[in-house]
Amino acid sequence: MSPDRLVTSAWAQKLTLLTLRVTTGFLLVWVGLNKIVTGNVPFMIRDVAGLDGVVRTAASLGAGAGEVLIGALCVAGLWRKLLLPLQAAINGATAASVWWAIVDPYRWYISGVDRIVFNSHVFYPTSITFAACLLLIAFRPQDAWALDNLRWRGAAGR
Repeated sequence: MSPDRLVTSAWAQKLTLLTLRVTTGFLLVWVGLNKIVTGNVPFMIRDVAGLDGVVRTAASLGAGAGEVLIGALCVAGLWRKLLLPLQAAINGATAASVWWAIVDPYRWYISGVDRIVFNSHVFYPTSITFAACLLLIAFRPQDAWALDNLRWRGAAGR
């Protein structure tokens, strides 16, 4: 393999992991901001916990603030060893709550799960986002442009 191809490949890997980390992190930020602004709790949590009124708003604000913080730190690439699994767990829980929309996005085969009135095929990308979160965990050491990676490299070089 030529040296030029190795350089291009290394840059492509760094840029791809950066882009994936930033976009999945910002998705969590935007979902968290939506919870803060609207006061909505995901239907899975609301139905199971039976939240109502002030408790529901407090839960929404807390969940939203937590997601904003986790997402922002993932974007920056800080504390990834702890936060990337948390991000994956949040996205995995979201995917699990709309499993039927991932398995049967047009409701051709699965019935009895009509919780959402609008087109359920918009939820299919939650499986892609979850897969991206798992990929970020698997390739964490190769994510060279994360701040925690740069910080440790800088300290080791001194």
